[in-house]
Amino acid sequence: MTSPLQLVPAPGSDLLPARAQRLRELIRPETLEMLNWDETSQVLRPSPDHPFLGMNICARQGCWAAARKTELGLCSGCRSSWKRSGKTPEEYLATEPKQVSNTSGGCGVPKCQRPWTSSRTQMCMRHRELFVKLGRPPLAEFLAHPRVRPLPGHGLCSVDACHRHRANGSNLCCPPHWVRWKEAQPRGADFEQWCRTEPGSSETTAVSLRGLPALVTAEVLYGLQARTDAEIKSPPILLRALVQRLREQQVPQFDDVEITPNTHIAGMANGMRRMLAAAVSTPELEQIKDVWNMGVFGLGQWRKLDFTPLHQEWMRRACKTWVLDEIPRRYGKNIPNSLSEMILCVRFLSKSLVRSREDRGENMAALGRRDIEAFTQYVAQLKHTGEISTFRHTTVCRFTGRFLREIRDMGLTRPGEILAELPDDFALRRHDMPPVITQEGPGRALPREILTQLCERLPALDQVRDGTADMRHAIEVLIDTGRRPDEIGCLPWDCLETDEHGKSVLVYTDFKNNRTGCRLPIPDSTAQIIVEQKKAMRARFPDTELTELVLFPRPRQNSGGTQSYRISHIGNVHRRWVNAMPPLLLADGTEFPKLDVAPYSYRHSYAQRHADAGTLPDVLRELMGHRSLQTTQTYYRVTEKRTRAAVDKLVSHQFDRHGNRIWTEARQLLEHEHARVRIGQVSVPYGICVEPTNVKAGGHGCPFRFRCVGCDHFRTDPSYLPELRAYPDTLLRDRERLTAATELDDWARTESTPSEEEIKPIRTLIRRVETDLERLTDDEREQIKEATRTLRKTRTVSLGMPGIRAPEPNLRLERDA
Repeated sequence: MTSPLQLVPAPGSDLLPARAQRLRELIRPETLEMLNWDETSQVLRPSPDHPFLGMNICARQGCWAAARKTELGLCSGCRSSWKRSGKTPEEYLATEPKQVSNTSGGCGVPKCQRPWTSSRTQMCMRHRELFVKLGRPPLAEFLAHPRVRPLPGHGLCSVDACHRHRANGSNLCCPPHWVRWKEAQPRGADFEQWCRTEPGSSETTAVSLRGLPALVTAEVLYGLQARTDAEIKSPPILLRALVQRLREQQVPQFDDVEITPNTHIAGMANGMRRMLAAAVSTPELEQIKDVWNMGVFGLGQWRKLDFTPLHQEWMRRACKTWVLDEIPRRYGKNIPNSLSEMILCVRFLSKSLVRSREDRGENMAALGRRDIEAFTQYVAQLKHTGEISTFRHTTVCRFTGRFLREIRDMGLTRPGEILAELPDDFALRRHDMPPVITQEGPGRALPREILTQLCERLPALDQVRDGTADMRHAIEVLIDTGRRPDEIGCLPWDCLETDEHGKSVLVYTDFKNNRTGCRLPIPDSTAQIIVEQKKAMRARFPDTELTELVLFPRPRQNSGGTQSYRISHIGNVHRRWVNAMPPLLLADGTEFPKLDVAPYSYRHSYAQRHADAGTLPDVLRELMGHRSLQTTQTYYRVTEKRTRAAVDKLVSHQFDRHGNRIWTEARQLLEHEHARVRIGQVSVPYGICVEPTNVKAGGHGCPFRFRCVGCDHFRTDPSYLPELRAYPDTLLRDRERLTAATELDDWARTESTPSEEEIKPIRTLIRRVETDLERLTDDEREQIKEATRTLRKTRTVSLGMPGIRAPEPNLRLERDA
């Protein structure tokens, strides 16, 4: 739908010269020198050795055609000639140079203005005839002969694209084009039209821009500059074909050219269009368009923001204003993605207004609560019919409600603003929102056996397209560190440091939260992978400054090793690698869906691995780089439902300090009993305490100096057996150390030394708990073990059976595979 907001019309004849002038100002002098641009002849001749503008020249002397990718390095014509000659390659290349008759060059006679007839003789037709008539004398003698005089030229070729001279006065074209015109005459071609659209003759890397408007010429030159800066190849063959399309269609500007899609020429043309759009536009000009080039805002040269799905003018204007307000507060690598998500959600509101109102929602003053109800019914219908998922339904309502709320917070509904007539009841209320989806089950973390299979198949990554040793190392670091893909892909070369203990630390940038210099403890095996990658990169790019070198450079358009992996590149290669694998099997022999294996799933697996090892949630929050503990808890699955089930399983195996079971029969705790247990106890070493004073003080107000094993308020269960078993050994070590201490008074040593009366009850309590477990069946013991594992993952969660704090969590966990 065309919007009245598009105040800038299509470029007219009065705007095109200004556009050409703007592009000419952007073209650097060194670019023209690199292109060997001749302003007079309108021909560019980049060096054949240029890495992005050149091409391989035929190895045969005198031949300037493009060479094929063969060992001999010959063009197609010379390769056929060599096969017919029956000579060896060395003998063939040592023969006389190839005579090329259609290349451009002036006659070898000084001051003669006529073109040569061939590259071998380098003489015009008249001087060549005289040279033969005089008996082919030496060149110096021939040039000194009195009959040899310079001749005036016959003018340039009539073909607009050609920069050559005519061979004689009777022909209106250069010799090659005169032959082409003779071939075109029987087809009824018009000479003037033929001259405007006929391409120039090919000469090595020379490309003629003659016959193109001044604006198109400037656009082509700037496009080549931008492509070269981006290290994108522009072969002369493709460039000639593109220029010929521009010339045939006689377009006034580059954007108007029509090219068959899905071709190499189309790829070059589309890339140059985007570069030109970013060059001549400004943020102010983009704001009045319906499709924004985000490269103008510095948010990605290839990214677009499309507002056309919003059918109402007021909604488009409001959404554009919201985007402009959000851009300065966003950071990270995918700002356009997060902004476009709002447009994609608000478009459902726009469609609903088009469907339900006669005015298609254009009259904002007539909107009200009934339109909001129609919207909620519309998206609910889409969910019920399967057109959108339940998660998408929730996201659409949440984002739309946020949009309507924030445009009011921005003051757009004040008198005199663009939404001044928007009614107050046109808003989503709290009860309009669908309930938030709570996910049960294992979450996005990969099962241990699946992660093992992936690690075993890492060497096969080299066999897929774009699968290199660099990519294999990047995925290994992803698995080991749990960082986001963009954080690993953009690692600098010097990302590895050592802490005060001599342990390896990864230094990275958290783009999502705009944090630099983040430090993550990593195991030695991961550090070794990074060291190997650093050595490989330094050997590959020895001339690049280390401060500019990246750890994982992208394979193309990156001659200096300073451009890092794109997120899409990591995802594409990873997907090809996973799809090429045999089926991934779970422990029960069933197949695991490959679509669930993504680079981001390694981050969830990292969190789950630490949760299983007992890492504290607040410590794991720091490792994951989250601001909220609630966010961290979504990355691993130990739900309250599972924890309560574990509490119910262990509650019948709870013991007092004498080893007597507190509950005489197993039963599930009711809801109010869970609440009562939570507020009536507190964690202490090796168990829990129910003494009211200590509970009220959060475990810091014991009236008996923390003599838990000798107190009737102490409780324990099988989940604390590892700590209980280690407790006597700790007491014995403390007793030996205190006995040998000489800096203590006798009373202090006696008071601090653990006694046999303290150690014996602990051993008795351990035997009682172990004996109780031995009486159970194998299935019951397995259930107790599973409940114990569940509770020990939630050491700081008080859901009826609180755990104890691990003294020193292992932050450098090795992966299992």
